[in-house]
Amino acid sequence: MPLGNLTSQFFANVYLNELDSFVKHKLRAKYYIRYVDDFVILHNSAKQLEDWKEQINHFLKDNLKIELHKDKSKVLNLEKGVSFLGFRVFYYHKLLRKSNMNNFERKFNQLKIMYKEGLITREKAVESFEGWLTYANCANTFKYRKHMIRLFNRFFKIDEKANNSKKILNFIRKIKESEIKFSVQKTLYLYGKHHNIKEIAKIRSIKESTVWEHFSNLIAHKQMSVFNVLSKKKIFKIYSKIKNKEDKLNDIRLRIKDDSITFDEINCVLAYVKSK
Repeated sequence: MPLGNLTSQFFANVYLNELDSFVKHKLRAKYYIRYVDDFVILHNSAKQLEDWKEQINHFLKDNLKIELHKDKSKVLNLEKGVSFLGFRVFYYHKLLRKSNMNNFERKFNQLKIMYKEGLITREKAVESFEGWLTYANCANTFKYRKHMIRLFNRFFKIDEKANNSKKILNFIRKIKESEIKFSVQKTLYLYGKHHNIKEIAKIRSIKESTVWEHFSNLIAHKQMSVFNVLSKKKIFKIYSKIKNKEDKLNDIRLRIKDDSITFDEINCVLAYVKSK
């Protein structure tokens, strides 16, 4: 069964369900994340992690007839980053692994050759490239994505007959949005460094209202909790006056009848509602 196939992913999850139960219920690991056969366990004790690693390896050998990869199974300090699903994950940012970038660039060169020889259409190339952009957008890759987009537009000229293609228009829209997303991620980074709204606005030379807009964007995409931005009392007061996701900010504020609550705060709670 080929790797990446949905059926293989399904059976991997079924087969490794016993591992999940062992780690969560037997070892009682609080912070355990698994995607198919790639998993991470977090703990503040390196000794505890080494002990769990040994127990997990014995469990896999005895019960599932498999074992941990010797080179990839390591106890690491989070400050050095953790390799997971093709990314190097740090406290407040993620980087693409160099090997993944090299693999994509090889595929990109193959697409160029196939397009030049007339074996694929620009629309097909856009489809493939857009899939990679979506993946790369999960990491801090703004400059690299911008560079690759310039290369794509150079080697894959727009065919005027295909200008009305929904896929191409959607691709162009995502390119325009990439700079906005990068700006939002910069705000998230500063917030992670414990800077408040005024400080972020000053550091970035932007308006406080822009910072609030970034917060609502991050909350909507589940990258930030509204409970870290506003008090529970204020959140529940706003939440109780929201009837549906399509509510207008002004209508919500009129229902609240509290001038101390701002439109920015309402917008953050509404973003939370929309994210659910």
